[in-house]
Amino acid sequence: MPSYIADLLKEHAGQNFTLHEEHLNTQMVRVLKAIGYDRVYTRAQGAYLYDNQGNEYLDLLSGFGVYALGRNHPTVIQALQDVLTSELPDMVQMDVSLLSGLLAEELLKRCPDRLTKMFFCNSGTEAVEAAIKFARYTTQRDKIVFCEHGYHGLTLGALSLNGENVFREGFGPLLPGCAAVPFNDIAALEQA
Repeated sequence: MPSYIADLLKEHAGQNFTLHEEHLNTQMVRVLKAIGYDRVYTRAQGAYLYDNQGNEYLDLLSGFGVYALGRNHPTVIQALQDVLTSELPDMVQMDVSLLSGLLAEELLKRCPDRLTKMFFCNSGTEAVEAAIKFARYTTQRDKIVFCEHGYHGLTLGALSLNGENVFREGFGPLLPGCAAVPFNDIAALEQA
């Protein structure tokens, strides 16, 4: 790790909750403290997190599935280092990336033949937003059905499909044509 980042982390070690409460998300800090998740994690390896008290935690949430290979996997670290030192022309708005094309090609080789295109997303919420657009375009229908108590993200479209009102309150009007149905209720789904 470059000394600047290492020095910055060392200088501010343990200030996670203070910084977030003051500058980012006070409510998240309150929630984590209320449910006993106010740990200060200092490192991660594979499926495990380690806090500043030396405790080890098996992370069964796994970043909502982001860490399928585990955290800090050596192959992923090497790939990131290779890309960062390759002087690639990244984030050129009027260009198409060779690496994303190669990745799409490799992933599609593992998919059914009828799937020939890929759409990459930065987050689950972005994937939900894209799915809304793809579904509306493909079906030419406006209505979207989602499950009660489901969570799909907090952007406007994803929030419209969020099954918990506590997340939706104060952010309307949301997307029209969204209907909640209970899990495992085929009759409600057909009626929606």
